[in-house]
Amino acid sequence: MNWKTHFEEAKAASAQTHKPILLQFEMDNCGGCKKLYAETYSDGKVRAEMEKWFVLLKLDLIRDRDIRRLLSAYWTPSFYFLDHQGKPYFNFNGYVPAMELRVLLRLGFAETQIPVGKYARAMEVLDDDSDALQGSALFPRLLLQKGIAAYIRSKDRDAFMKTMAAIRETYPDSLEARMYFWD
Repeated sequence: MNWKTHFEEAKAASAQTHKPILLQFEMDNCGGCKKLYAETYSDGKVRAEMEKWFVLLKLDLIRDRDIRRLLSAYWTPSFYFLDHQGKPYFNFNGYVPAMELRVLLRLGFAETQIPVGKYARAMEVLDDDSDALQGSALFPRLLLQKGIAAYIRSKDRDAFMKTMAAIRETYPDSLEARMYFWD
């Protein structure tokens, strides 16, 4: 994977390519980082999606103190989804297996797009190969995020209610199913 190692370089590449930045903090002797490289990044779909949707930036939690402070980072591995100016929109701490990281990539991408009105692009990425991710514990969150993007874009309350009903029916024990409060 083509990782940048300087914050300013990643911001410039992000501005040029119109891709958000995926920042991964790591440090020496990080067990989760080693497992991430051995197991998660060995998945071809993970690598392809990361390179397709993001400018990749890898920083050391200890050496890159200024960026760490800016983002209030404290754990490795950790993932921060940033815009071209370095503004954070979403983050996640800890090792994740390939399927869960694929869902997190979609969620992080959507979180950088929805606030700036790029609903269609967010929904496109949330949808990409989503059938293959249904076994992920994070899949209900992906469905909710897609429903939110669609609702904000269209204001179609009935479609959003159907999405929420489907989440409640299919994933009744999920946090997203418990978020439903409309009757």
